[in-house]
Amino acid sequence: MASPGGGAGTHTDEEPPGNRPKKPMLAAAAIVGAVLISVPFLVAGQDDDRKPEKDQTQNAAGTVLDAQRPPAPETYTSESPKPSVKPSKKEKVKPSVPPAPKPVVVPPSPSPSASKPAEKKPEKRAATGAPQGTAAAALESLAQSDPQGRHICYRAFVSGQGWQPAVCDGTMTGTAGQGKKITALNIAVRNVEGSSANALLHEGGSSSGQAKWAPSWTAVVGDGKNNYIGSSKPGAPFLTGFAMNVGKGNVCHTAKMQNGGWGPQFCKNGRPEYMFVGTTDNNNWFEAVKLTV
Repeated sequence: MASPGGGAGTHTDEEPPGNRPKKPMLAAAAIVGAVLISVPFLVAGQDDDRKPEKDQTQNAAGTVLDAQRPPAPETYTSESPKPSVKPSKKEKVKPSVPPAPKPVVVPPSPSPSASKPAEKKPEKRAATGAPQGTAAAALESLAQSDPQGRHICYRAFVSGQGWQPAVCDGTMTGTAGQGKKITALNIAVRNVEGSSANALLHEGGSSSGQAKWAPSWTAVVGDGKNNYIGSSKPGAPFLTGFAMNVGKGNVCHTAKMQNGGWGPQFCKNGRPEYMFVGTTDNNNWFEAVKLTV
């Protein structure tokens, strides 16, 4: 029989009463543990709700709903269609390319050995050039070395001989001591405002013994141009004398008569004055003359 004083000290098969938790405490611990386990899930759900709408839209791409969404209606503009960056295998769209220009074919130049020698074409006289051998042609040659100088060139047609070479500025034309007659003169001047002239011609069967003048003076022929008096045709009458003038300055002459020597020099001023060479005697003539301006 146990002693009344032993009491609680006799339970040797059980834990001591002071170390065993009570039921209310266990329940409270279970509740706290459940709360702690659910907190991470609540936080994760709140983070998904706080993401911007933009991220949600991007994450939705490729879903079933996105694939079923009807395509946006096409918009027609005036712009020409552009080829696809990656055309499908069934249909390849090629960009329009303008046609390349045709090549210009340049024929190769022939080699010197194969080419034929060029045919020599006759030289053409310049539009302003004077006929070769005339007084104006001699004047052109002279003017090249003295373009500003005053000059006169001339030549005589001698009966039985033809045209003599043109001479200039005081050189003799005609013949001396041969009794030859002059039937025409060709004169050209430079830097004297042109020339005009008239011929005094032998008249066959003249009862007065005087030569006669040609019907009229020549028109004023400009500087550098040929002026003609008399005739170079066969049977043309010879000149017993002639008259001429220039536009400015003076014109001078010295003549050789058929039955005499050289006469003195005579000069006349510009138009309306004029100088006279030779004689009015129908049976006499001048054989040679020298002219200056």
